[in-house]
Amino acid sequence: MADGFLSGDGIFYEKTEAYHAETARRVLGDSDKSIEDPIRELIRQGYIAFIEFKVPGAAPDSGIHSDLDYVICGHDWKITKQQEQWIVEHAEKLTRKQQFQVNDDTEHFGDLIISDVRICPECSKCAACEDRRKWCAAEVHEEPERCQKCPLPRMRERLVSK
Repeated sequence: MADGFLSGDGIFYEKTEAYHAETARRVLGDSDKSIEDPIRELIRQGYIAFIEFKVPGAAPDSGIHSDLDYVICGHDWKITKQQEQWIVEHAEKLTRKQQFQVNDDTEHFGDLIISDVRICPECSKCAACEDRRKWCAAEVHEEPERCQKCPLPRMRERLVSK
């Protein structure tokens, strides 16, 4: 799963240390710990932080609090082509909550849609909207039934065929 930092040139640095700050220090080459907030420094440099809450060394999909997973981007930052390419090619490695954030964050990711984990405008009119929002945010495990108005199944077909 995506747990680490994605550079502006599309290189993903997986978190292999116990803490995200230790991984950030490795990426920055900050062995003497002179940088006060290494995660913030990476984000300032245009990296995307993919944070997954899981037990260190545990099997994939064993997130302990998947509803807390998230993606951090810098203010006024826009995705690079290399970052977009990595995210599209590795979308299945992002947790459901991370996919939802990428799909939903038009400020940073523009119109990039990497999966059907999202709330469409049609969804806001659907009776199952709140259930779907909870599923997208990984607050519940079972995906709610889709209404017939929702374009998500058709979107999924287009995504898979790319």
